Amino acid sequence: MVKTQAASIAGHLPLLGRRIAAALVVFFSLSGAVGAAQEIDEQQALLVLWSTMLALDHANDSVNYSVFREIASPDFQEKNSPQQLNKLFSQLRASRIDIGSVLTMMPEYEIPPQIGDSGLLRMRGRFNLQPASLNFDLLYKELYGEWRLVGIAVVTGESQVSIKKKSKVRMPWFKR
Repeated sequence: MVKTQAASIAGHLPLLGRRIAAALVVFFSLSGAVGAAQEIDEQQALLVLWSTMLALDHANDSVNYSVFREIASPDFQEKNSPQQLNKLFSQLRASRIDIGSVLTMMPEYEIPPQIGDSGLLRMRGRFNLQPASLNFDLLYKELYGEWRLVGIAVVTGESQVSIKKKSKVRMPWFKR
C-alpha cells in the first residue's frame, strides 16, 4: 500500500521531489508511529538494567567480553568485537569500582526508562557508589521477546555525596 501510494505520487513530482518522497516513505516505514515516549514497567526496567550491570561486571572481572557481546543485539555484535569492548572498558576496569554492588541499589535516573518512537528503550542515570558514582546511558532493542543491548556508556564520576560535601565549603572569593 505504501509503495503504491508513493509510486503514484512520485509520478507527478519533479526528480528532486521524487527523491524526497522516496526518502520520506523509507523514513516513515522505519520510524513507526509518531507519538510520545512510552513508559516501561519499573520492575522490568530494573531487571534489564541490573542484568546489564552484572554482565558488565563479569566481563570486567574476567577481562573477557565475549559473553557480554553475545547477549547484546546483532547490531551491537557486528559493530563491537570482544577486543574493542576490552579497550572501551579499560578505564572503567582500571577504576576497580565494584559494579556488582549496584544490585543492592536503586538507580537515580536522569532519563527514566522509556520506549521512544523508534521502539528503543533508553535509560540514563547513576548509582551513587563510594567513592565514585557509576554513571550509565543505555539503549536497548526488543528482539526475540527480550531487551537486547544496542548502545552502552558506563563511566565513573564524582558521587553526589562528595559533591554535596564540597558544596558546603564556602569560598570567600566566590560570590553568588
